[in-house]
Amino acid sequence: MKTIFITSFEGLETKNLLRTTILPTLLRDPDVRIMLFAHDEERVRYHQKEFGNDRISYIVVPKPVIRGLDRLFQKMKFTLLKTKTTDIRRKMKYQLEKNALWYFATRAINRLVAHRPGRMIFRFLDYHLISYHDYDSYLDQCQPSAVVLANLFDEPEVHFLRAAKKRGITTIGFINSWDKVTARCILRLLPDKIVVFNSTVKKEVIRYNHARPEDIFVGGMPQYDHYVTRSVISRDAFFKKIGLSLNVKLMVYVPIGNVYGDSDWPMIDFLHALNQEGKFGKNVEMLVRFPPNDTVDPNKLLQRPWLHYDHPGLRFSHERGGDWDMGTEDLAHLGDTLAHMSLLIGYASSIAIDAAFFDKPIISINFEVQKNLHPAKSPTTYQHMIHSETLRKPGGMHFVQNEQEMVEWVKKYLHDPSLDREGRKRLVREQCVYTDGKSGERIGNYILGLIA
Repeated sequence: MKTIFITSFEGLETKNLLRTTILPTLLRDPDVRIMLFAHDEERVRYHQKEFGNDRISYIVVPKPVIRGLDRLFQKMKFTLLKTKTTDIRRKMKYQLEKNALWYFATRAINRLVAHRPGRMIFRFLDYHLISYHDYDSYLDQCQPSAVVLANLFDEPEVHFLRAAKKRGITTIGFINSWDKVTARCILRLLPDKIVVFNSTVKKEVIRYNHARPEDIFVGGMPQYDHYVTRSVISRDAFFKKIGLSLNVKLMVYVPIGNVYGDSDWPMIDFLHALNQEGKFGKNVEMLVRFPPNDTVDPNKLLQRPWLHYDHPGLRFSHERGGDWDMGTEDLAHLGDTLAHMSLLIGYASSIAIDAAFFDKPIISINFEVQKNLHPAKSPTTYQHMIHSETLRKPGGMHFVQNEQEMVEWVKKYLHDPSLDREGRKRLVREQCVYTDGKSGERIGNYILGLIA
């Protein structure tokens, strides 16, 4: 029997790996068993209801306590990445805290060490100097054929990766995001093989993490497979479900989230006011889809009884971050929303790729409705980061600079949804690569091939 360890420490890992055909593809091999690792019993009980199988077992392991030299390496992984995005983030922090000494010191250190030799030395020392033993007994007792790490950027997976590498166990890591390679940090350690969504991310992993091209597998976006394989509910059923008339044109606004700025509620009110004035035309309604990993102030909702909104997902805590999950029903509702909406509006967000997959017009906001907003709290700042610019380059969305352009392009897209269709097709080709609904199967078979 071949054993595969899989980490499932946060919602994005579950969404991109467990709730795709990767897991059933692995289990098609009758000689494979899966051990899923989670941080708490609540998440395990939740997963067991959905992923019950006599060849799946669950292990609860504590979150690592990061201290001492380990904390130094944790901080250094951010310093060792130098991109346009990290420069913008450093400047935003300075604008908030006004600590000139910190700003110029970290900038100088970044310029000094953020290169290939610096990263190689860092990884060598990280591998040999840091020890964490909470996973050792499982690796030694079960002797897995492979360890699949669903998020290479966080410390639990880093420590799991180090322990597995020291035992010569095959390690496979996922780059489970379209933006983290250029926006967050370097990978503290490299696994044997890396799975990425597309060639853009592959090039970024090679450039900033110096992985070998032959060790990177482009698998597509497995979380998009259900957009192809699942049938959406009828338009009538969908609009009845969200409490709107069947004959309306649905404009979906996606807030950027509390952590990125204070502009979501002013923008919601702004769009509502324009629509109430008839600026967008007749029979137009707005649905606000809040991020699944964010909190929503219930008092703000009570102040807006007119608001139609979705706040998808299950939150295992009241803090914003990884402790959330989008279940099968949430994902199905997202697909139904994308299929039946007329237009998507938002700042820099990966949901623009989802909209393009459904060939829906996309408006990207590059202005503020609040006066004298602090630059570090402006969501438009994120529009100038590498991952946001990458989404705009194919020409599949319109970048609006003010209220007049917003009104103009909402009306244009509602009147003619085919505008910028070729750009949306390019965006999908670049970001998704595959649209055959088989990315999960493709990735699953790749993993099985590594342990054959």
